[in-house]
Amino acid sequence: MAVLSWPFVVFWLLANRTPATAVTWAIIGAYLLLPSNFSLELPAVPSLDKASIPALCTVLAAAMLIKEPRLRQLAPGMILSGALPRSRAVRILLAMMVVGTVGTVLTNGNALYYGHRVLPGMRPYDLASTLGGLLFALLPFFLGRKYLAHPEAQRSLLVGLAMAGLLYTLPALYEVRMSPQISRMIYGYFPHDWAQHIRAGGFRPVVFLHHGLWLAIFFCCAFMAALSMWRSGTGVMRTRWLGAAVWLFMTLVLSKGVGALGIGLLLGAVILFVPLRLQVLLAAGFAACVLVYPMLRGAGLVPTDMVVRLSERVDTERAGSLLYRLDNEDILLEKANQRPMFGWGTWGRNRIFDAQGQDISVTDGYWVMSIGMGGWIGYLAEFGLLTIPLIFMALRWRILELTPATAGLALAMTANLIDLIPNATLTPVTWLLAGALAGRLELGRVAEKKDMPAIVLPGRISYTRQTQRHPAGLTVR
Repeated sequence: MAVLSWPFVVFWLLANRTPATAVTWAIIGAYLLLPSNFSLELPAVPSLDKASIPALCTVLAAAMLIKEPRLRQLAPGMILSGALPRSRAVRILLAMMVVGTVGTVLTNGNALYYGHRVLPGMRPYDLASTLGGLLFALLPFFLGRKYLAHPEAQRSLLVGLAMAGLLYTLPALYEVRMSPQISRMIYGYFPHDWAQHIRAGGFRPVVFLHHGLWLAIFFCCAFMAALSMWRSGTGVMRTRWLGAAVWLFMTLVLSKGVGALGIGLLLGAVILFVPLRLQVLLAAGFAACVLVYPMLRGAGLVPTDMVVRLSERVDTERAGSLLYRLDNEDILLEKANQRPMFGWGTWGRNRIFDAQGQDISVTDGYWVMSIGMGGWIGYLAEFGLLTIPLIFMALRWRILELTPATAGLALAMTANLIDLIPNATLTPVTWLLAGALAGRLELGRVAEKKDMPAIVLPGRISYTRQTQRHPAGLTVR
């Protein structure tokens, strides 16, 4: 009932709010409120779950409800034209994803035998379902590119991310005290292994997400958003955003996600002390490191032994967990390199099994899962879409006239990218952020303006910015 009722929420949002606000809350709200590990399975159709249903309904509602009269009330460039990106780099990466998906299906038709376990091969029949799943996963990217490219829309996204995090702290703090129970009380089940959420003499909250680590990195991104709003704010709102950032950081600490907390401290310091342009440059640097990390890891250039030794000085239990992860990455990467071009496909074919057919591998980092299932073509296409917008923004800083809102989104995206190294926390919110940044590149030079005449849209007051360029080069507002 919750999943099937969300389309009504989406249509209400698109009918009564600006497109940027509606898309933001349609995707982020569904991610936070709908049940995890639940899907509707229909014949010849990819799984319909909390990621695909909201995105599909948002596309449909936008096509039906965002008409020309409403578009004329918005600032120029608020909605990009066309469904597909005009950026050549993005188009090439999308084509690579399609080619890689087709290649993966066609090169993995053989069954795999491990003792009594048989992993089926991928059939041509699976191609339509696999491509459909790829399209469903990318819909938030397309929505972000189209409706969240303008600086004002990106400010709405930043505010929505911070406000969603603030509201979500209430159930999260309840679970910190009372244990992760809300999903069981509302939906009747717990989405993961209960034992993994007993930490440091207390509990790691989950609420309605897949795992406590997913919740921790979401709070980290929301903390980045609130801190960015404080950095660019003025007057009483600046003080309020500072209070919101402190509250979100406190909740992040209590969420007991060490990795997310470390990322929050690092990038939070960047927002506090680093100039705006350098923030974007650092975000691009982190993105480039994430993109080439598997290559450095495979070449043995990542000092994993030193990292383990340093972690032993802090916590021997966490150091053991880290070493276990690194050992699993080594064997999974070794198997992935046996089919480097297109990978091993789905059905668990990328995992490691012993002679008795027992699964002896653990896939934590999303990067090693991406390479194992889709090969290097799939990995470069997928992570290219996630990282290229950040890298190109740093290269075109002067041309784009980037605003504090865009820089805040870049750092929130960077936090999620870094977390994809140890964890598989790729979510619809990640793709929404990536799409918004890709759209900002496509939109080009649009500066944020401060004085805005108010106009009335159905159900709310919104604002547009009207700017004209004087022949003498002056800006007339």
